[in-house]
Amino acid sequence: MSSTEAIIVNKITPAYWRATFNNGTLNLFGPEGHVALKKLIDDLEADKSVRVIVFDSSSPDFFIAHADILRVAEEPQGPGTGFVATWASLAVRIASLPVLSIAAIRGYARGFGADFSSACDLRFASREKAIFCQPEVGAGIIPGGGAFELLPRRVGRARALEILLSSDDYDAITAELYGWINRAIPDAEFEDFVDKFARRIASFDAQLLIETKRVVDSRWGMPSQVDFAAGMALFGESTKWPSAARMKALFDKGLQSDEEVERNLGAVIGTVTEQDLAKYRE
Repeated sequence: MSSTEAIIVNKITPAYWRATFNNGTLNLFGPEGHVALKKLIDDLEADKSVRVIVFDSSSPDFFIAHADILRVAEEPQGPGTGFVATWASLAVRIASLPVLSIAAIRGYARGFGADFSSACDLRFASREKAIFCQPEVGAGIIPGGGAFELLPRRVGRARALEILLSSDDYDAITAELYGWINRAIPDAEFEDFVDKFARRIASFDAQLLIETKRVVDSRWGMPSQVDFAAGMALFGESTKWPSAARMKALFDKGLQSDEEVERNLGAVIGTVTEQDLAKYRE
């Protein structure tokens, strides 16, 4: 795709939309993506025709690599509009949409990429190409995009702790086994499966869709905006802790600038040594 839009919205039918994250090869989620996502959520809340939206990626190898760490503090529309300040409310709005949200994951979904997919109602992934990771602890910071609030609800406490504390990569088959995603689908069948599923949902009655989501959420329980905000605040605080030296060491190794480092980030995190950290602790 050649568009410069951070999120490309394609209205397949009035009831079925697709939203494509579009920020280069790595598909880092930055301020432009945040603004575009907020506008998209506004549109989804206002349009009574849409019943299902599929989120995918313009990059064949990266769904969303992670947040653009160098720009995470930016406030693109003035004070109080940045990612840390507003993601809590946006995450709750995504979960509460009167629309079924589907993350169609092909490629790496780490950090915010994993968080965003967890915020969607359903997650389908390419069996061969999807990789999931919550790398924050290994990068010296606290997870903040919803990992505390959403991941234990998806996989349970023990597996959430495994995922968060290992900071390692998990393939789609393991993610399916853990309940992190709904299904791991053979890549050759992936696009057709997601499209047919979305069209099927789009053909059903809107009121039934809305009420089914509402009742399931009321029985199952969804995290509150207060919970999300507390997680984001702790994330912001942790960037000032001594442990954040690990993030600086990862930038020295090529984080966000070297595609191979990003592809192998789970392994690269394990290569940070005390010698790498020493210059940041003097």
